[in-house]
Amino acid sequence: MSSSAFQTYVIGADQPVGQQLVRNLNSQGLMYQSITLESRDKLTASSSGQPFFVITPPLNEQSDSVDFWLERAREMDAGVVLLSSLALFAYRADNVVTEDDPNVADTEVANRLLAMESKARENERHVILRTGQLFSLQNDDFASQLLAKARLSEPLSVDMQRLFDPTPVDDVADVLLAVLRQLACSDELFGTYHFSGVEPVSAFGFAEALMALASQYEDLSKVELGSQEGGMMPSPWAVSSDNTRIFHTFGVKPKAWRQGLGRQLQKYYRVEES
Repeated sequence: MSSSAFQTYVIGADQPVGQQLVRNLNSQGLMYQSITLESRDKLTASSSGQPFFVITPPLNEQSDSVDFWLERAREMDAGVVLLSSLALFAYRADNVVTEDDPNVADTEVANRLLAMESKARENERHVILRTGQLFSLQNDDFASQLLAKARLSEPLSVDMQRLFDPTPVDDVADVLLAVLRQLACSDELFGTYHFSGVEPVSAFGFAEALMALASQYEDLSKVELGSQEGGMMPSPWAVSSDNTRIFHTFGVKPKAWRQGLGRQLQKYYRVEES
């Protein structure tokens, strides 16, 4: 595909997924602009290529910026790809949610996500991508919190009951780029999709994997990792999902979070050393 087939406006380019998407677009010579959610700068429209707004808001913060950018997309007749979260849904043991699951959580985060998604659907050319529990070792995510606690050399008690799907941000960015490439070729693909890392795991299981890999880079031998119902866990909680729709529609392949964890740790420790 020619690099002029579409132009991407990465709204939230300072967020972990946005940062990685910008790297992907740049490495492949594709047209893009990097914009923070809070920016109100005038956008430069290309004379060729379909415009798409990829909006990657932070999960834990209330902001009016998403509505602003969704309105700008409408004014520019741009397609919209909104990054949402499986934190929209209520947790139920042994339940894997589909895109049409009606069991929305009664939480502030879920209400905010629901409002964002409703606004995005006002644009007929929209994709809503709900992701699993994102991790990047940035922005105080669950992986970062676990490492910070481990370095205190105090007993670390982690929940072992609830299961979730850890989801590396670079895998999400890869999926977003695959989606954009195909949206530029067809108007039949818009809608709502789920994507998360393969293999549900408890917070304790994730912590075990994290400590084992991180121990290759620093001494964590004094960490006392224990399991306890109601112990440390991700917040807000993103439930496990059925990803069949995105696999079949876009040809996206399942991605194992354990491999992504290794990649994210390599990046993290390279940054710490520099």
